[in-house]
Amino acid sequence: MNTHLFKTLDERFSFESHGVVIGCQRLDIPNYVAFRVEFSSKRKPLIIAKAAGMDTPFFWTSIPEGRQKEAEGVGKLIEEYLSKKK
Repeated sequence: MNTHLFKTLDERFSFESHGVVIGCQRLDIPNYVAFRVEFSSKRKPLIIAKAAGMDTPFFWTSIPEGRQKEAEGVGKLIEEYLSKKK
């Protein structure tokens, strides 16, 4: 996937979870909260976005789809990190 198609913002942060450093960069995708996520482990980078759901108010999804479980977990970790930062 060509991640350069997404405009990035200067908002960057990182945190550690389960011995892995997770680096996040906010992406400028209109009408979405989205991040490019890089891991200090061998996992490939991940693009995640918070989307409106039919049965739930919001959920985290991967772009492109296929790493949904990972997106949900990392999205929750990002939310926890940002809520503690406030």
